Amino acid sequence: MKKHLTTVGATFFLWGLITAFNSTLILFFYHYFQLSWSQAMFVNVLFYIAPFLTCLPCSKLIVLFGYRAILRSALLLTMSGCGLLSLALGYYSIIGVLFAVFVIATGVAAMQVVANPYITLLSQEHKRVGNLTLASAVNSLGTTLAPLLIALALQASPIDYVNHNEPIKWIWLILALFSAGLFTITILIKLPDITQVQKTTKHLSSLWGNSKFIYSVAAIFVYVGVEVSLGTNTINYLSTIGKWNTETAISLISLYWGGALIGRFIFGVFAHRISLKIAFLAVTLVSAFLILLSIILNNTIGGYLLLLIGFANSIMYPIIFSQSMATVPHRANFAAGVLIMAGIGGAIIPYIQALMIDSLTLRFSFLLSLALYILLACWGAKHLKPASSPISVLE
Repeated sequence: MKKHLTTVGATFFLWGLITAFNSTLILFFYHYFQLSWSQAMFVNVLFYIAPFLTCLPCSKLIVLFGYRAILRSALLLTMSGCGLLSLALGYYSIIGVLFAVFVIATGVAAMQVVANPYITLLSQEHKRVGNLTLASAVNSLGTTLAPLLIALALQASPIDYVNHNEPIKWIWLILALFSAGLFTITILIKLPDITQVQKTTKHLSSLWGNSKFIYSVAAIFVYVGVEVSLGTNTINYLSTIGKWNTETAISLISLYWGGALIGRFIFGVFAHRISLKIAFLAVTLVSAFLILLSIILNNTIGGYLLLLIGFANSIMYPIIFSQSMATVPHRANFAAGVLIMAGIGGAIIPYIQALMIDSLTLRFSFLLSLALYILLACWGAKHLKPASSPISVLE
């Protein structure tokens, strides 16, 4: 059983790596293909459009073919996309890059839809929450290591912009091989299959009739959008305003994702002892204040303040997600799919900020993130109970 859990858990690490690689490399695409910032951000847009298009069809395919088959299909898609991206970079084709990113994102989205419930169903009942939390931490480890790996690769083999020679294509080739390895392991260890009993699914319209759920979906949309936007544009801030070179700026962003990793471990220990409403309001308002300071300072210190927001972000998603599930406990499967689709905020909000950078300035584009954190604080003030804890929220 442990080898089955480890294999499925490894997919969390894989998509953590890929997600962070994608957002970290926006600066690379910007320079390498000589794009505008909004054009470079379109790579990120494609990456987050895929889950929006994939989640509900993938849920139906799980019912028809089972978890194992869809997980293997997701790994094959991811492997193919990573291989195509490596090839597209070798041929200096931005069209090929965009197509490959969409294929990768489709595979990663399918992986997320299947792996979260799969690891839960493979676990013993009393270990389900713990195993899922551990898998999420492994995912955060991937997002933390990705920027460091890119920085090391760029330091070992600097980019030749004249001859279009760079080490990034080899990273994507390694990820393709890693995906192929996981696919092979699922066959060798005879990963058990779990089929889902087909249920009547006339619940979608009733979800949209639940105003609390709609507000929670909007909160997920805003949260994912602002988290991705900060993770991407802080690199730009560090390199442009902070005057760090590209390699250093990319390595520093690992502090942003690493903060989320540390925060999740700490939150897992103390969550049952604190008021979620107070915690949520504190981290959203502190994040807004840090962004305001970074706009005012407009220097290297401002960049460091933006990196600290990663720690604050760590507890927002689980709080919003648990609150969302509590509003529709009898339609959790459909609700989870809709919430994952709301991750399209990771495409729209960063792109809006990219347009603001091109039309306004990088410095004042962060006013968007400031406003969105205040908006999240308003959601928490209205929809979280004063004494809410993980247990009371789920109840």
